[in-house]
Amino acid sequence: MRYFLISGLALATFCAQLPAQTLYRCGNEYRDTPCPNGVTVNAGDARTAAQKSEAQSLTVKEGALAEQMEKSRMQSEAVEAKRMQAQAQREAAQDKKRVTDAKPAERSQHAQEAVVLKPHKKQREDVFTVRSAKPPKNTVSAAKAPKSP
Repeated sequence: MRYFLISGLALATFCAQLPAQTLYRCGNEYRDTPCPNGVTVNAGDARTAAQKSEAQSLTVKEGALAEQMEKSRMQSEAVEAKRMQAQAQREAAQDKKRVTDAKPAERSQHAQEAVVLKPHKKQREDVFTVRSAKPPKNTVSAAKAPKSP
């Protein structure tokens, strides 16, 4: 995040120092070369130096705020993940205790419910195999073979 902000500020500073190019509006598009019936567009930055510096400082402040918000979000997600993991462990312990405390007839029922099926192996879709047709059998049985004189 920080690198994007720094590179964006560097690019903005570099572009601000470049002289304005003449742009032409040709229908619904803009070009840097003249075209028939094209209209010249002033693409210069009309802001004062004070306005530019104010916008740049505001960009820096907003970037710092965005980093702070991202950090806060990541912390709250980590806390939520720990809470969910602890809850899952408690539920698993409760299920295990319930199964061990159950009567033998109920245990077998719980054991049948606990069977977890493995997912099918995924077929690789990017593999293409070509097989040729099997050649016909040319063997003739000894009983049907012509006898030689």
